[in-house]
Amino acid sequence: MANLPKIDLNIYNKEISELLTDWEKYLKLQKNRSDNTIISYKNDVENFFCFMKNYNAENITTTSLASIDVKFIRGWLTKRHNDNYIASSNARALSSVKNFYKFLEKTKGIICHKIFSVKNPRKAKVLPKALSEDDAISSIKHIEEFGNLEWVELRNKALLILIYASGFRISEALSITKKHLNNLDFIKIIGKGNKERIVPWVDKARYFIEQYLSKLPYNIQDDDFLFVGRQGKPLQPAVFNRELIKLRRLYGLPEHLSAHSFRHSFASHLLENGADLRSIQELLGHRSLSTTQIYTKVTTKRLEDVYNYSHPISKESE
Repeated sequence: MANLPKIDLNIYNKEISELLTDWEKYLKLQKNRSDNTIISYKNDVENFFCFMKNYNAENITTTSLASIDVKFIRGWLTKRHNDNYIASSNARALSSVKNFYKFLEKTKGIICHKIFSVKNPRKAKVLPKALSEDDAISSIKHIEEFGNLEWVELRNKALLILIYASGFRISEALSITKKHLNNLDFIKIIGKGNKERIVPWVDKARYFIEQYLSKLPYNIQDDDFLFVGRQGKPLQPAVFNRELIKLRRLYGLPEHLSAHSFRHSFASHLLENGADLRSIQELLGHRSLSTTQIYTKVTTKRLEDVYNYSHPISKESE
């Protein structure tokens, strides 16, 4: 994906800045959007503003917001494509801009119907990349071997087991607080789109979390995040993914190994071992079953690969 441009805040005046602030409040308070979603929406709209500034060779005003046409919108999407944004990112960006214009029409009387006449770019269907069961287990076995500090090694192992055992996104796993340990049966998590779900505690995950906490040199309270960095501050996703990069390089594991690949592996391995799609949907926190069904394609593809590699009939054609 392309890097987000640095936004020059001088491209729009105080009035436009206030519109953006009001929109953010609307998304937060009335639409209950998560902070991460709001940040993504705002980045998309500011990217749109940057293009508008260069296209019109003037600063953004309410008049220029209302006067865009289809040619302009397609020009913006083409620019994003040329800047190596992927189709799914462009589709989300257009949705973000449409959301902003809906807000303008509903609350500010600024109307521009042209934006709604452009269809979202078709998203390419990319199969999620899961690990094999052997690679997942090997990762868990070896991740505690290079942290240099015992508590860091236990932290890495506990976090990886938690993600693989529960199907959490890395942001969800890092949002867990010490208070979550008070319930012995399940974890109540707030996921993407502020959607709440309940995931059973896996005994092995609890065990290694407790081992990690027993060696942690920092005192954390009930409302503090469980997983912390070397300085005692909340652990950042990028830091943990760097640990996974070390892991895969040291042990020759697949290049797509990341925190998110363990979430995919959680779903794929459950499906391969007989779990039903509805249960997996609930555990992953997917709104739609169609989102979860992509894992059936992953499983089918893996079976095809095994067949083509192993079956005598397949080998005869070589």
